[in-house]
Amino acid sequence: MEFINSTSFAPDTREDIISETALWILAVTVRVCLNTVFSVSAFITNIINFIVFKRMSISDSAKESFLILSIADGFVGFVGIIAGVCNGLRYLASAQVQASMYALYILLLVLVTVPSMTSLLSTAVLAVVRCCSVVLPLRVKTFFTARRQRIFILSATAILIGTTTYSLTGMKVNIAPNPKTNMSRLQLTFHPEYVQRSRYSDVYRGLVFYLSFLAVTICLFFMIIALKRSSRFRNRSRRGKEENTPVSRSASTRSSQNSKASSRELQVIKVVILVSAVFVVCNAPAMIASILRQTVPGLNNVGRFRLSYDVMMISVEGFQLLNCALNIFVYLNFNTLYRTTFLDLFGKERSK
Repeated sequence: MEFINSTSFAPDTREDIISETALWILAVTVRVCLNTVFSVSAFITNIINFIVFKRMSISDSAKESFLILSIADGFVGFVGIIAGVCNGLRYLASAQVQASMYALYILLLVLVTVPSMTSLLSTAVLAVVRCCSVVLPLRVKTFFTARRQRIFILSATAILIGTTTYSLTGMKVNIAPNPKTNMSRLQLTFHPEYVQRSRYSDVYRGLVFYLSFLAVTICLFFMIIALKRSSRFRNRSRRGKEENTPVSRSASTRSSQNSKASSRELQVIKVVILVSAVFVVCNAPAMIASILRQTVPGLNNVGRFRLSYDVMMISVEGFQLLNCALNIFVYLNFNTLYRTTFLDLFGKERSK
């Protein structure tokens, strides 16, 4: 099998809107500093999320998706930490180290697509299931079971792992010695058919991203409308109960149980709405970048707008890492059971 070095001419960037120096400052600020903070936060908070959701005494199908989402976001944070170290050496170390770190960074970008796409799928499943439960609550509970949701997410992830592995067969990591410096560096070489092999992975990842983003956006719109209607209905019901109509104790107990169940479901819907809103906001730059890359000539990593493309990718990476770190704040503020379980596990012991 013949492999060749990935080499290309330096593009003319005089038409670009940003200079090399400004790009370097932005890259160090975001990729090395901010993204490392986001990655550490995502890794730690999603370990906490997994522990709390595992301990929570609920049998709701959403629990499975929240657990998978926490695992996926935690892996993204872990890879982000390694990428932060690589970027620090890539931008601040010697030229020999920079070349090795760039090769490692490219590998990390390929590998992180698996947990990143799993996170996308988990969020999409949460949004679609909760949106459908508002319209067809009885059918959703019997059709969208926790087992079926888990099978769908894991099957889609397995397909992605397969296509990504196939694309990696066209890439080879070499340790190239430098006789002048007596040092070695990592070097990526690519098979002539690498582009063809990676196309399957690119197409699949594109479909997952576009469909997930579209599904979450549409479901977010309908869930917000349903939540407003539910709020108006609860307000009318509350005013009706103020008439103090006498009821039996058993009827009062059933009413209280139904009210608690409804309140718990309402909390889950609120959490899913906020998680979906954070998802849409943080992935909007990636959607815009994808559209611009397909419509603006030269806006790619080798074109005349290469520097602008790098700025775009820096913002995409930052927002996606931020997305992985924010969910815990939604859970703590809008899910009473999560907050109670969190305080039981990690809160200070009350004095007797």
